[in-house]
Amino acid sequence: MLILYVGDAHFSGWSMRGRIAVREKDISFEERCIELDWPTGETADGVLTVGDLPEEREARIGCQCSFADLAAHDVERALAGSVVGMLPRVPVLVDTLTGAVASDVVSIAEYLDEIAPESGVRLMGATSAHRSVIRSLCAWASHDLARLIDDAPYAVSLRSRPWTDLAPAAVEQGRWVCETVAGLLDRYGGPYAVGAFSLVDVMLSTNFQQITGLGMPIADARVADYAVRLLERASVRDHLDSARAVYRAIDEAQTGSPQWILRHYRYNRQQRLLHDWQTDTCVRLRNRAAERIVDLAYTGHSVDQIARTLAGEFRAGREQLTVDVLGFLDRLAPAFESGATS
Repeated sequence: MLILYVGDAHFSGWSMRGRIAVREKDISFEERCIELDWPTGETADGVLTVGDLPEEREARIGCQCSFADLAAHDVERALAGSVVGMLPRVPVLVDTLTGAVASDVVSIAEYLDEIAPESGVRLMGATSAHRSVIRSLCAWASHDLARLIDDAPYAVSLRSRPWTDLAPAAVEQGRWVCETVAGLLDRYGGPYAVGAFSLVDVMLSTNFQQITGLGMPIADARVADYAVRLLERASVRDHLDSARAVYRAIDEAQTGSPQWILRHYRYNRQQRLLHDWQTDTCVRLRNRAAERIVDLAYTGHSVDQIARTLAGEFRAGREQLTVDVLGFLDRLAPAFESGATS
């Protein structure tokens, strides 16, 4: 059995690449999601911190995660003793039949082509010459676009209101991507970067989501057409559709309602934390009443319904609880929107 470990669809551009690569092979696999970027500590003055690695040890290839989080999903214990224990990140592909563990998009693609050469797309190409070109371009996309990755984040590109004031270095690297693709289309004739669809296009799919989602200009009409063709490809479109589900859920809730407010957050019950991924801020729930408000709000209860429920559970006055619930929700309400309503 093949198992693909990925991060949150709306956070992890590297996981986007892993998901697309496996889906393009048209083979059966199980997907397991690791929630990324939850705080791992708290300072004496109450500031929540994420991770304890120095910057020099942060992953640049793949999305850093906790091995404990991976191991919690690894019921087969296939990851125990693997390189992932020393270098935990997503995406990770596990083959329980052979014991293989691949923790890089290129190594995932190479492994898939080895075990299923005739299934789906030949991600690494059909000849040794073709593979050398694909490896070179994937190395460029992996290593040389740090400003685009850091200063024009994939997660932000998915928002309905993304950033408009982009760092010049990110825009310049976006232009570099477009110029490189223009040269590749000239050399290989399209319709994709090196002719047939390959891992190069998988790697570029995240970059073109960043470029188009953040409104960077694409001067060359051929590259603009390529971007549309790439982002509308079924495997890419399906991933982006699932990545935007959290934003659709917000839009589907009544604006200002408790449910609408809470849908701006991820909820980690074990750590009693709410995470607003759009502002990258966390809120710790300090008591059982706060946890119950969150639970009831997520399930669609109004302020009045929440207050009535809490009054019965905590044997407290409903009028004061209504005030408390409204105050709690107003503190969580997005700063750019109105506060809570009943």
